[in-house]
Amino acid sequence: MAAKILSAFRKRNQRLLRKLNDEVLKATAMHCNLACFNLAVFSYVLSKIVSKPRFLRPEYKSGLIGIERVFERLTERLDSASEAELTQIFSELEAAIAHLEEKDARFVVDLVTKGKLKMAATFYAQGMSLGVAAEMTGLEKQEILDYAGETMMFDRLQAEKTISERMKIARKILGG
Repeated sequence: MAAKILSAFRKRNQRLLRKLNDEVLKATAMHCNLACFNLAVFSYVLSKIVSKPRFLRPEYKSGLIGIERVFERLTERLDSASEAELTQIFSELEAAIAHLEEKDARFVVDLVTKGKLKMAATFYAQGMSLGVAAEMTGLEKQEILDYAGETMMFDRLQAEKTISERMKIARKILGG
């Protein structure tokens, strides 16, 4: 999946990045691991970057290439790297994105923090516990609740999960 995300980013294809983000979100809900969660966050963030025309101007080219290089290394190491190495690569990716934003900061929160908030609130709205969503992002529970409330995320969910479906997910996560 990471290779598809990298390819879509290199093509600056926002629509495909959003579609891939949806796929990663589904996989993350089932596997509930930090690598999947971070992949969901960064696929969302990359889609936001390519949706902003200013980031496609020539003065941002080197920043975009820097992001591609880190993501390429992530793609190569995703299946074999230790958790510590993946954490390091995701940190480098976050730094590369922050560097891109330095030239023209326009947001109250940076793109990666917004991505983490959105993914955490989405998972919470879909039935993941607030504690797990907060733990995976390193964000405070209240931040996630505030974001979910401000965006009316719960109102936009198309399909609610039944108690039975939530129990199946919980059993899968807990290995039972």
